[in-house]
Amino acid sequence: MKRIQLSILLTITAYSMIFAQMGINTSTPLSTLDINAKNSTGTSASADGILIPRVDRQRAQNMSGTPVSTMVYINSIATGSPTGTAVNIDTIGYYYYNGTSWIKLNPSVNIYTSDGTLSNFRSITTNGNSLNFVNGTSNVGINMSETNGGFSANGSTRGTLTLSAGTNSIDTYVDNANAAQMNASGTTSKFSIGTTNTTPLGLKTNGTEKLTMLSNGNVGIGTTAPNTALELASGTPNSSGLRFTNLTSASPITAGQALGVDGAGNIVTVANPSPTNVNTSSVNGTTEASFNVNDLVAAVTSQSINIPAGGKALFINFMLGVDYINNPSGSGTAYYEARLYIDGAATDCYMRTQEIGISANAFFSISTIKFLAAGNHTIDVRMQRTFNNGTASGANMLCTPISMSFNASYLN
Repeated sequence: MKRIQLSILLTITAYSMIFAQMGINTSTPLSTLDINAKNSTGTSASADGILIPRVDRQRAQNMSGTPVSTMVYINSIATGSPTGTAVNIDTIGYYYYNGTSWIKLNPSVNIYTSDGTLSNFRSITTNGNSLNFVNGTSNVGINMSETNGGFSANGSTRGTLTLSAGTNSIDTYVDNANAAQMNASGTTSKFSIGTTNTTPLGLKTNGTEKLTMLSNGNVGIGTTAPNTALELASGTPNSSGLRFTNLTSASPITAGQALGVDGAGNIVTVANPSPTNVNTSSVNGTTEASFNVNDLVAAVTSQSINIPAGGKALFINFMLGVDYINNPSGSGTAYYEARLYIDGAATDCYMRTQEIGISANAFFSISTIKFLAAGNHTIDVRMQRTFNNGTASGANMLCTPISMSFNASYLN
């Protein structure tokens, strides 16, 4: 039997030397060694294939002078140890020799069992599927479709996305207390949110944009087209929408200018009003000397007043009560008038009463407002008989004052 096997081996060897290729179950080998299955189809139960030498770990570990690419099947790791050339032999399976150690064929090393280092750029095509990293109830996912891509970080208590550089971080999170926040921490000197083109920056709530910043720096609250550095549209007629919580009508008055609005609603400064002062000039008395009144010359009761720069509205009030003493010639019942004069010119303010007999009383009262320019002015009330009504012209009526008050006041 051994002789027959040797003959077959010699025949195969000779054949391979002639043709430099050898085939088993084929007369037309396509490579150095081309082995075809004896039964490549059908229902035959006989085994086809190559049976690789089977050794245990100890045997592989003790081999010496092993050529590179030698392949064995480790059928047991109960012997030997994972050291030396057998450092990688830790499971039953196929191994090949790389000149230094036995290497597992198709090892099950991946990101689930071992760490590793990418040697080059890698691209993962998910074919429309999401990529999720799950740890209990928390997960990080890259969710993609043909038109949308998203990144999510979910947890049972909080979902957080953190971007870090050195000691600085930006945290964006939503927690189970319904708080959504974006915070910067560390030693960063600025947290900037904005655009790098002329697109406006908007902030919205409840689905509606409430605050807008244009590329020119104008900020609008309640408007998306602010025309000034800050424009506030309250949406309520006659309400500015602006409130100074800590500055109210009860706050102390200090120096400075007051605020007002112009016709377009712009806030402007206006001069603080000066404190209101009342300046009064007056003459009054109950012991004034008696005086004569006739139809030819007017008796005068006067006072002087100085109006400051800018002019003022003058409030004038005159009251005079007299007693007619005598009975002028003609014994008529004449009319007597008290008229207001300013700087010697008669005004349209006067009062007339009719004399009804000796020892009769008469009262004259004048109240008016006149605007006077700055400077000194003389204000007087003149008495005169305007209708003789039977009284002789030029005859005097002696008048004795009962009471008198003459006030001229302005506000500044």
